[in-house]
Amino acid sequence: MMYHGIYNLSNSDTGYTGGNVDKDGYNRTKESFINDLEFYYQKGYRMVRLEDYVNGIIDVPLGYSPIVLTFDDGLKNNINILGKDEEGKLIIDENSAVGILEQFKKKYPDYNVTATFFINGGLFNQPEYNIEIIKWLVENGYDIGNHTYSHYNMEKLTIDETKKEIGRLYNFLKEIIPNKYVKIVALPFGTPYSLDHPNRPFILNGEYEGIKYNTISTLRVGYESELSPFSKNFDKTYIKRIRAYDNNGNDFDIEYNFKKLDNNRYVSDGNKHTITIKEEDLEYVNEIYADKVITY
Repeated sequence: MMYHGIYNLSNSDTGYTGGNVDKDGYNRTKESFINDLEFYYQKGYRMVRLEDYVNGIIDVPLGYSPIVLTFDDGLKNNINILGKDEEGKLIIDENSAVGILEQFKKKYPDYNVTATFFINGGLFNQPEYNIEIIKWLVENGYDIGNHTYSHYNMEKLTIDETKKEIGRLYNFLKEIIPNKYVKIVALPFGTPYSLDHPNRPFILNGEYEGIKYNTISTLRVGYESELSPFSKNFDKTYIKRIRAYDNNGNDFDIEYNFKKLDNNRYVSDGNKHTITIKEEDLEYVNEIYADKVITY
């Protein structure tokens, strides 16, 4: 699922469809985000870390399906800090995305609440707290990823500019949370759209200021759910996402996508070390997972 901003509004406070805060539905109301999380839970989805999904680690109870939450842009309303308590701990606005997610942790301990936040050079746009926010997130079950330093359209950059945009943000994260960030890039505007674009190799591998970087996956702006990571057709270097927005069940909104998933959703066998599949579907499994397969 692809989110951006979560605004402390009710759906009736906006002039747009459902819980959309803007015309294109990139931002959600607090009410709609809470409803989204409740919907996923009641539909039998349980959260997994993006990095685990990419690496084929699906630790979900028997009969349930995995879901991944991502947030782009490092907006203040993702985790708004109101100050510190008497012990010096961050006070997180309960109306921000993380504040809402933390409430769901308490409500549903089996939900495995987590999300990956993709940030730019401004981090979470709270200079007084930025570094502490990032450390708090990784210490409390969330992940931080690369959304490039300046959020430029990657199709319009030179190769050197591309390496700077990717490498500079990675270097920044190395200083703040060494070995604790995910090596995944959420592509600004989803660009470049072509896997053959000359900048593409330098999003995946490169060097900036003498420090090499390696990206294991990139995320598209997306419109529909991605394949099982065990599928031979799964390309972890270019992953689709569902845009979390409302459009009356049309144009790949949440309702549209989850109706599609009712017919072909991944359902866990309850064991993260095995893949259970019909024998006639064995041909669709990537060979690297052959030793994990159980057929019926």
